[in-house]
Amino acid sequence: MVALKKPTTYQEQIDILKGRNVDVADLDSCVKILEKVSYYRLTAYFLPFKKADGSYYEGTSFQTAYQIYEFDRKLRSLLFAALEEIEVFLRTKFSYFHAHKYGEEGYMNPENYSKDHRAEKFQENIEREIASNSRSAFVAHHNKRYGGHFPVWVIVELFTFGMLSRFYSDMKTADQKYLAKEIYNTVPKNVIS
Repeated sequence: MVALKKPTTYQEQIDILKGRNVDVADLDSCVKILEKVSYYRLTAYFLPFKKADGSYYEGTSFQTAYQIYEFDRKLRSLLFAALEEIEVFLRTKFSYFHAHKYGEEGYMNPENYSKDHRAEKFQENIEREIASNSRSAFVAHHNKRYGGHFPVWVIVELFTFGMLSRFYSDMKTADQKYLAKEIYNTVPKNVIS
């Protein structure tokens, strides 16, 4: 087993990069960047410029790697914001449909799903999410006031994105088709064309 590397100062980190052929034009700017973005994270953005011997190609600059990092960070931020809106929209559509078709706790009845639905696993996932969020005000409220019963429009707020996806994929085919049509017709035309 190899011993862990010892911690390095910002100046030592910059010296390592310089030793590997990275152009560091503005030392103060590089230190400020390393103070807010760890060396470990930032070095991943140098990988496209890395040669087999561990050094970097001539002309590789610290600033270029940082600009790639910033582009990635901003893009990720935009995507997460869009994904959050989509996720909230799907939670709303799925729970509204399911509540009105099968009742507030119809999501607990295996007969309201396709034959591929794994009811025990689904229940375990729900119980796990309730337990891990037991300190949340709305979970504590439902545990205390309703004896741990959660209507579908509340429980979907605890679903991970994977659970939400499984909730939909386990629905009966007719329910999936209905929701797909409903969602498709709700999405603005400029998004789907």
